[in-house]
Amino acid sequence: MRLALLGFALGICLLQQQAELLDWVDWPLIVLAAAACGATLIAANLIQRPAWRGALTVLAGLAALSGGFFWATWRAELRLADALPPAWEGRDVRLVGVVDELPQPGGDGSQRFAFAVEQVLTPGAMLPTRVSLAWYPLRQKGELTPPPELHAGERWQLTARLRRPHGNVNPQGFDFEAWALERHLRASGYVRQDPENHRVTVFAGRPGDYLERQRETFRARIQQALPGAAYAGAIVALAIGDQRAIPAAQWQIFNRTGVGHLISISGLHVTLFATLAGALAFALWRRSFRLTLLLPAHQAAAALGALAALAYVLIAGFQVPAQRTLYMLLVAALGLWLGRPGSASTVLLWALTVVLGIDPWAVLAPGFWLSFGAVSLLVYVGGQRAGERGAWHAAATAQWAMSLGLVPLTLLFFQQVSLVSPFANAVAIPVVSFVVVPLALLYLLIPFDPLLALAHGVFALLAQGLEAASRLPTAIWQQHAPPAWAIALGLAGVLWMLAPRGLPGRWLGALWLAPAFLVLPPRPEPGEAWFTVLDVGQGTAVVVRTAKHTLLYDTGARFSLEADAGNRLIAPYLRASGSPRLGALVVSHQDSDHSGGARSVMQILPIDWVLSSLPDEHELIGDAQAARLDHWRCVAGQTWDWDGVRFSVLHPAEAAYANVRLKTNDRSCVIKVQDARGAMLLTGDIEAQSERELLARRPEALAAEVLLVPHHGSKTSSTRDFIAAVAPRVAVVTLGYRNRHGHPKEEVLARYRERGIALWRTDLEGAIELRFAPDRPSVAGYRSVERRYWREVPRREEAGEATE
Repeated sequence: MRLALLGFALGICLLQQQAELLDWVDWPLIVLAAAACGATLIAANLIQRPAWRGALTVLAGLAALSGGFFWATWRAELRLADALPPAWEGRDVRLVGVVDELPQPGGDGSQRFAFAVEQVLTPGAMLPTRVSLAWYPLRQKGELTPPPELHAGERWQLTARLRRPHGNVNPQGFDFEAWALERHLRASGYVRQDPENHRVTVFAGRPGDYLERQRETFRARIQQALPGAAYAGAIVALAIGDQRAIPAAQWQIFNRTGVGHLISISGLHVTLFATLAGALAFALWRRSFRLTLLLPAHQAAAALGALAALAYVLIAGFQVPAQRTLYMLLVAALGLWLGRPGSASTVLLWALTVVLGIDPWAVLAPGFWLSFGAVSLLVYVGGQRAGERGAWHAAATAQWAMSLGLVPLTLLFFQQVSLVSPFANAVAIPVVSFVVVPLALLYLLIPFDPLLALAHGVFALLAQGLEAASRLPTAIWQQHAPPAWAIALGLAGVLWMLAPRGLPGRWLGALWLAPAFLVLPPRPEPGEAWFTVLDVGQGTAVVVRTAKHTLLYDTGARFSLEADAGNRLIAPYLRASGSPRLGALVVSHQDSDHSGGARSVMQILPIDWVLSSLPDEHELIGDAQAARLDHWRCVAGQTWDWDGVRFSVLHPAEAAYANVRLKTNDRSCVIKVQDARGAMLLTGDIEAQSERELLARRPEALAAEVLLVPHHGSKTSSTRDFIAAVAPRVAVVTLGYRNRHGHPKEEVLARYRERGIALWRTDLEGAIELRFAPDRPSVAGYRSVERRYWREVPRREEAGEATE
């Protein structure tokens, strides 16, 4: 049975690695695979010959694997069919639906919420059943009018403008499209200002609405009891599982100290709550003679404990770590009722099967692997050392097992390991689990404000200690993303190190783990440059790597007060790709879609020097000076060589800085990067005037095999003479999907097509990697390299023709 359960889970995991779905899978195949698995398992139990039993067990596992693959395929087809047709992107549609979860207020006064569509009023419009919406404040005559207050379970009529799920696709980056698929958010958009927008019903009354409304009530009660409290967001997360109010600075502390897993409804919290409820039920039940005649006390305790866990998990928003624990408790309770409790590994596998059967996309989230990995380690270590010593030794062993055993996975997903985690968790786990969480839950039942104040006070003291630990220079180890084979070898190594004490040579497991730290990503040879044009939306960020140096040209846009392309996209990519230090940061000009992430990059990464066309009073110049970074003004004629690769600044001229009427776009730093086989011209947002100046000054210096299309394909740039002088074979356009500027302009693309230039766009291909081969540039879009069935099909234009 355990092999069959594992096979089902592996089949689901296999499906999530596919570029396309099989179009011939339907539910009869699922039934057939399940029947084959069941039949072979029954036959294996009836046959006594070991060889035949082994063969039939393997066949059952293969049948279960096929069943898991077919089940996940069928579920994915159903989910993908609920889509927004491309023809209805960017068009106003009127719809009626229900606020489907807790609305989340934004820092700009907006409201963000999931919306369950019940009725489409626009004739002919076809919409998915669940979408993500934002409602922004209305600006009139310089004043902002906030949107109406929204509550979970309300029914509204709204006019909205939607688009299909489309996120930034970069190596080692967050996959928004997978995240949206798992949460059944099949379109995103914003509410349009329309006098017809109105609340239809205060409460829709669907079953889930009662739960979400109660969670919202709890959240409001906590926020009112802790006005302005520093860690109110953390208390909300621990009580009802809503983590969105925790500031980024606090998350950084929790992650650097390795306690981020506690700042949610974790499996430990659910188990503790169920245990307390079960113990109370057992103590009361056994005191009643009549009740014990109806049902044994241990069965009643198991049932009531499982029901308490279910209630807690529902209040917590049904998160994966809590789900996993709930299903294990339900399986264990069922085993007690049936008189067949089963082993810990069997209970874990059943929980794994149920989680993936309900949510096949759970395997795409790091939390799934860390959650089940942690419990698997506890089962592995606990099973071999049960009853050896006391409770303190068992707790220390469990903490050591999780700290060591999860190292390969944390390197894979986050490229970092908290070195203070064992000590931080030794304090945080008992404080949070046995003090803060019980007080917060008790407050939900008994709204007595001092209870919550005490919980917050205890957590604040803990957070002060965590903050001090996070400031230690050695608090965290950060590095590149290890290759897959090194992760697999590292997992085997930690299991070997955690094996029973009698096993000889356990220290050899450290050697198996070493490649995850020591094997570095490849870099260019001397005289060679590699280019990565990152997908940062409507903005630009280009990474240039030589044998020993890395240059970042522009830093994308700023998204909010806490988020920008620098901390969300660029810095994680640089660290994962093995470039933890920048030789140079070039900020071509001050427009926010090119400079918006620069501050975060300067805070996160060590940088040798900065080159820009920013005015002296710009805040980034002050940041560079405060960080003691050398800063130079970008001026035509500057050159430097790194590892046999030449960098030449072609624009702007010194006189451009004295011209107060000159647009900031026309002060963009234009840099030519020349290696032994070819050159790429980085152009920022230069417009026609700058192109004419470049042609007049040094037209021969413009020639390059690859051109970063000026100003995202705006009609103000890419004049025919400029394109002819550069004569590129490949042109790359950086832009956001369905951006509000309408970039790139069709007439601009036509100028490239008529010269047979291959066009590559980050909005269609994701991140674009370029290298120079002997005959022509080698170009690869990340959407094509890492195809997944849930992502938009990559499209590009080459030699005037669009191909898919």
